Amino acid sequence: MRIKGLKIHRISSWLLVLFSLVTTILGYGVARRWVSPRDTYLLIHLILDWIILGLGIIHFIFSWKYLKIKFSRIVAGLRSERANKVSALRLLQRMTKWLIIFFAILTGLSALIYYTWYAVIFDEIFPFGWHLDFDVALLIFVIIHVAIGSKFFLTRKKIKNWKFDTLIVLLSSTLIITVISLNIPPAPLPYNIKIGNSKFNFDSTAINTTTRPDLFQNGSFSAFDVLVHLDSLGKINLTYHFNSSLDTHVIDSLNGLQNWWYHIYYSGGFDYELNAVRMDHYPWKPRTTINFYRTDPSYLLQVYSTFEEEVTRLANNAGNIIIPVVTINGETFNLEFYDVLVTPHNLRDDTLQTGVITAIDVIMTLGDLGAITYQLEWITSLRGASYVHSYFVDQINSDKTVGRCGFLYEVGDNDFKDLGINYIYIASDERILTSPEYLWIYWGCL
Repeated sequence: MRIKGLKIHRISSWLLVLFSLVTTILGYGVARRWVSPRDTYLLIHLILDWIILGLGIIHFIFSWKYLKIKFSRIVAGLRSERANKVSALRLLQRMTKWLIIFFAILTGLSALIYYTWYAVIFDEIFPFGWHLDFDVALLIFVIIHVAIGSKFFLTRKKIKNWKFDTLIVLLSSTLIITVISLNIPPAPLPYNIKIGNSKFNFDSTAINTTTRPDLFQNGSFSAFDVLVHLDSLGKINLTYHFNSSLDTHVIDSLNGLQNWWYHIYYSGGFDYELNAVRMDHYPWKPRTTINFYRTDPSYLLQVYSTFEEEVTRLANNAGNIIIPVVTINGETFNLEFYDVLVTPHNLRDDTLQTGVITAIDVIMTLGDLGAITYQLEWITSLRGASYVHSYFVDQINSDKTVGRCGFLYEVGDNDFKDLGINYIYIASDERILTSPEYLWIYWGCL
């Protein structure tokens, strides 16, 4: 019976390693938008969380029952010159096991409760922010625990070679460094715009005009205006025109090449962020990095097609922005509104011209109509983002921002829905709208 129990213990331990690796990759993939569709991979992530919880219970029970290594024996081993290395590893293995259990409870319950109705009762006890704040510690202790377990596995198989020991140390160290690096905001780049393989810096105070004075106040400008500025300095060769049917400037040629698109890192941004936002609508902010790159012409045609649909829809509505579907999925409620006529509130008249409508105007319009209640909060900086300077929706009805959890949004054309293209890190008070097909506001965590 003991042999069977030990076998179950070992099988459950390696299954824990496998499923933990997969669910961790999926968790980071969903959070960082490495995978799509998001909801499908999030569901798999949650299912694996439940499986890991069950395997963890099995592993703990069989470990407690069949691996009763007394603490006094470990201490005695530490005092022995001949066995102190093994005893030290045993002690570290035991310590990391309990630390894993502790942090697994914090991260696991906070996630599982968050995605069930129990969140209404227990969210204050196990806030979802723990799932994000403590996962680094959990992963580090898992890596150390698995490394020690691998060493003992080789010992049981009578495999003793310094090369294997070195490999275990190198692999575990690499994994720990990777986990830590994934959670550290990137250092500022030595340039603030990249065009193809060329990198440039520019003085933002020298850009005193914009190609879209209908959108931006004097002193504010867009990502596209940076290109125009560099062209005026002779650093690049840019030809472009304004396409009224798309309501945007289109690049004809940049340094003799066609099919250019872009993405932006605001302060604290992590990685590539595909978008379908007009580049002359995307506000530049201090500590921003812009990357212009050549893309597949078919993608540009798809983006331009959505722009044209928006302009047509705007014209059909006599110049009024009427959003067919607005959905709000709060933590404790779900609402849906149809054909919402959005009115401007000029919340950001420091940056945008009077009458320009942004995504946050949708919330404010619904508030004007008495459909919801809301509160806004001015955020100067947020976590790794040292420069934010925007209003965020702090509360809708009874659901209020708690720690790192609150209201997020995506807006745009249905062609790009759930693909991570309409959800980008630009605050809703500066997300200029033309005439989108939908706006979705939902509860999530950063």
